[in-house]
Amino acid sequence: MEAVSVLFVLPSGGGGGGSNSVAQEARGLSQLGIDVCVAVNTPNHSKLVANYPELQARNIPVLSYANPAELAQQLKISSVVVATTNASVYDVCDARAELQEADPQARPRFAYYVQDYEPLFYPAHSERWTRARKSYTALADGVLFAKTQWLCDIVYANHGIKVEKVKPSIDHDVHYPDLRRPNKDVTIAAMLRPSTQRRAPRRTARIMRAIGEKHSASLHVFGAGNDELLSAGIELPANVRNWGVLRRTEVPELLRNSDLFLDLSDYQAFGRTGLEAMACGCIPLVPALGGVTEYASHGRNAFVVDTRCDRQVLNAVDNFMSMEPATRAAIRHSALETGAEFTIVKSALSELRLFRRLASA
Repeated sequence: MEAVSVLFVLPSGGGGGGSNSVAQEARGLSQLGIDVCVAVNTPNHSKLVANYPELQARNIPVLSYANPAELAQQLKISSVVVATTNASVYDVCDARAELQEADPQARPRFAYYVQDYEPLFYPAHSERWTRARKSYTALADGVLFAKTQWLCDIVYANHGIKVEKVKPSIDHDVHYPDLRRPNKDVTIAAMLRPSTQRRAPRRTARIMRAIGEKHSASLHVFGAGNDELLSAGIELPANVRNWGVLRRTEVPELLRNSDLFLDLSDYQAFGRTGLEAMACGCIPLVPALGGVTEYASHGRNAFVVDTRCDRQVLNAVDNFMSMEPATRAAIRHSALETGAEFTIVKSALSELRLFRRLASA
């Protein structure tokens, strides 16, 4: 079987769900014995290295590139090159042109790991929206792949391009439950990020206030410091504790000590934190719009609602608060069983199958 070497191009400092996917699946491929590297643009290199020390612990090279010529040298030694954001698609395209001019015999294969439908990030018809839309067709002969059927479908619906499906993963080294945690007051945690409007920060603050006015529960948010909330005009009631920006390894500790996790985003292409909550023994409430059906089943292991409707969200919270302990425990157990299914090894194997087919084409 032909050997495969993989280069992920990730011009990011890390910390987000897409970067987490790349880092942990690069680690998974390495554990399978595959040569894998991550290429990061120079401004983000030190930050990404600091965010993912496990890459260096696995001896996975984290390479820096300052320009297309430098990235082209890294493309040259890889059989499969994977873009991971719309920005990285253009970095790869520029480096590919450099490589073809310098060494026409070098012929790596190219892929785009679609992490989200990025035109939704920007105002319609803006320059960045247009650039994001064009990214799906920019890599000539490239293969697109994604971890949810929703992403596959939305790209096909808007661009007529088939997107391959791979398995999602979460990192069970940091996302695990504490089943010894004693029964106590119900704890509810929510993600609150004013810098990302599709994550609905004002709705999240509004819902947390409403919960605090009706129910006796310990309320927590994370994702932004108090100064950032203040500058965004978001004021939390005194009974909601803000943990600020948590490191990737700190979020699981909060989830392990919570009973219900609220992700009130408008949509989620995957909704990684909801699945990570399950693995930590915390029942998630997640948006019905998007790709959460890869793991979330309403009433069985999660609450899946139209998060754009406050009434649906609050009804689900009321339902959770009124449950008998045995019912809540049964849902939590189903959530744990679901979370356990999404391993890094399964994800890496599904990607490796795609990469081998691509490399041999």
